[in-house]
Amino acid sequence: MTMSRMQVEHEVHIPAPEGAAVYVQNVSYADAASETLLESGHYEALHYDAEERPVYYNARIFRRRSEDNGRTWTDEPDWSNETPETLDGEKMWVPNYYLDPNRNVLVSVYTTYEVDTREEMFALINRRQRTARLRYRLSRDGGRTWDEPRWVIDARPGHDAVNFAPGLAYEQNGVSCEFQPFVPLPDGSFTVACTLRGITPPDYGAYACLCLRTRWTNEGDLQWSFGDWVRVSPELTSSGCCEPALVGLGGEGLFMAMRCQGDPGCDLYSTRYSVRSDDGGQTWSAPEPLRYDDGEIVHTPASLSTFFRSTKTGKTYFLANILPAPVHRQTPRYPLAIAEFDTDRCRILRDTVQTIQDLPPGAPTERRYTNWGMYEERGTGDLILTLPEQPKSVDFSAMTRPEDFTADCLWYRVRL
Repeated sequence: MTMSRMQVEHEVHIPAPEGAAVYVQNVSYADAASETLLESGHYEALHYDAEERPVYYNARIFRRRSEDNGRTWTDEPDWSNETPETLDGEKMWVPNYYLDPNRNVLVSVYTTYEVDTREEMFALINRRQRTARLRYRLSRDGGRTWDEPRWVIDARPGHDAVNFAPGLAYEQNGVSCEFQPFVPLPDGSFTVACTLRGITPPDYGAYACLCLRTRWTNEGDLQWSFGDWVRVSPELTSSGCCEPALVGLGGEGLFMAMRCQGDPGCDLYSTRYSVRSDDGGQTWSAPEPLRYDDGEIVHTPASLSTFFRSTKTGKTYFLANILPAPVHRQTPRYPLAIAEFDTDRCRILRDTVQTIQDLPPGAPTERRYTNWGMYEERGTGDLILTLPEQPKSVDFSAMTRPEDFTADCLWYRVRL
């Protein structure tokens, strides 16, 4: 099977101010019928500390609204701001949005965490990882007003804001909500895939994954249930599994593909290990590599992937940096590709792989087409993607000034 040839258009969505890379990571319609859109993202900036080490920070976490299906946008109050002098303390990450199709209620789930700049920011286990927790808010007027934030806490007895789920406790380990589509289930509940962070003991790596299943109460609030942990053996990946991409298979069936880092020292390649659930994400099968329909492994770096279900074509698609051969690390993150996903066999259809964006001539070889936001446009059914073109002009390894970090956010229209 060959996927019909798609058309791709792109343009600059948000021009970057000097010294920042602009990400738009979550986009959602604000209600069930209108052309009103909400989007959220961040301006990631770079500065060099007293020891000349590069330090990344969120100069701005922003929210914007469009009343005309994305043609024009207006700023809403910033979610948060940082400067190089205010990097320590409690932080709020970019808010996710999910429009519940049954109740016409907008749900926002976001991660909070704490930072201690004396620690290595990319350490697998540090305060940022051990203090990550989830909060949520609800809006019944298209995101114009929101109720007070509440902690995401497992509904079973014995849990609170500190010991918030089985095996999870503030300052011991954490949980974060990734920028992935929420998946509705037939009973009116919905699910969201999460990454567990700072996990100990380290015999399975510092990262794991799980699914939250969310039900409405009679009072119009949400009740949360944390599913079983999914862990990938250190014989298969260097640090566990993270950034899970979730898709529904029909009924209570779910499929989850997770980012897994390789290690050249152990001759481990990066890939996406996958699991299946038949009970709405409460229990899972043993992890297996994500495969094509011919049985071969799908090669990706350790980077983001997502599933997209199109109401226009009735098909499900997989988006990732799909490579012709395996790599050990997180690059290259091009091309950005799309392929059909067979929800019956849980396989990628090899003959349908198409490139959305490859490395342009003259671009830095370390450029990454990754960490996108996406939604299906009302009226056309087109897939819309938003992502930074980063690095824009010079490789990360060659950057010597904060302004080298500048990268615009691009907007892609994919006509399937």
